Amino acid sequence: MEASGQAVHQYLFDLADAFLALVAAAVLFSMLARVVKPTTWLRDAQRALPQARLNAMIALIDQIAVVPLVAIFVASAAAFAQRHQLVLNSEPLWIKAGFAPTVLTAVFVGDFIGYWRHRIQHTRWLWPAHAIHHSDTHLTWLSLARMHPIDRFGSAMDAVLLIALGLPLWALSLNVFIRHWYGYLIHADVPWTLGKAGWVLNTPVMHRWHHARDVDGSGYNFATVFSVFDTAFGTYYQPGPCNAPLGVRDDMGRGVVGQYLHPFRAWRDSLMHRPKPLHEQRETLMSRDA
Repeated sequence: MEASGQAVHQYLFDLADAFLALVAAAVLFSMLARVVKPTTWLRDAQRALPQARLNAMIALIDQIAVVPLVAIFVASAAAFAQRHQLVLNSEPLWIKAGFAPTVLTAVFVGDFIGYWRHRIQHTRWLWPAHAIHHSDTHLTWLSLARMHPIDRFGSAMDAVLLIALGLPLWALSLNVFIRHWYGYLIHADVPWTLGKAGWVLNTPVMHRWHHARDVDGSGYNFATVFSVFDTAFGTYYQPGPCNAPLGVRDDMGRGVVGQYLHPFRAWRDSLMHRPKPLHEQRETLMSRDA
C-alpha cells in the first residue's frame, strides 16, 4: 500500500514538473518570437492558435496517460536487456572520458539512432501514425507535442538502444533533455538558418522544409540536432526560407479523436484495398483477353 502511494505521489510530481516545463517553454518561445518577429509575432500566434489548442490537448493526454506507459516500456526493456546480458559493459570508458565527452556522445549517438528511426517512421506502414505530427499546418514549438501514442513508443526505442550501449543513466537523461528542447527550437516559428552552423546543426528553416506539404523537401531533414547526418546520407535540404504550405494531404478526421483514430483507419483501408498478387493480376488479364 505504501509503495502504491509513493508511485502515485511520484506520478503527480512528474505531471506537475511536465506542466511547469510547458509553461516555461511557452514563456521562452513567446519572448523569442517577439524579439525575432516584432511586427508579426502576434498575428502569427493568432493564426496558429487553433492548431496550438489541438497540440495542447494532445500534450495533456500524452503527459497523463502515454508518458507513464512509455516509461514503463523503457524500464522493462532495460531490465530485459540487463537480465539477458545485452548491455555493453562500457562504464569504465565513460568514467575515463569524463562528463562533457560522455554527454556529447549520448546526444550524437542518440541523434544518429533518431535519424534512422525518423526515416523509418516515414515509410508506408508507419507513416499513418507519424502523419499526426505532420498534420499541423502552422508549425510552432508546441507542434513537437503532436504525436500519436504509437509514434511515441517508436521514439522510445532511441532510449532503449542507448541503454544497450551502456551509457550512464545521467547521460541518457541529459540526452533526452537536450534533444527534447532542441526539438522545441527547430519547430519554433523563427526564420533561422544558423548560417554556416547549419551544416552541422539542424535549424528551424530546415525542419520547416521537412514539414512542407507539397514540396520534395518533406522527404528530407530527419535529424533533430545534427544536420551532418542528413548531409552524410543525402537528405539535407535547405534552399532558403520556407514559405510552402505545411501539413499533410491525408484526411485526419476531426479533433483529438480523429487524430488518434487516423492510423487505424489508414491501415484498415490499406489492407482492404491492397493490390492483388502478381499471379492473380495475370489471371485477371488472361480471363479478360479470352
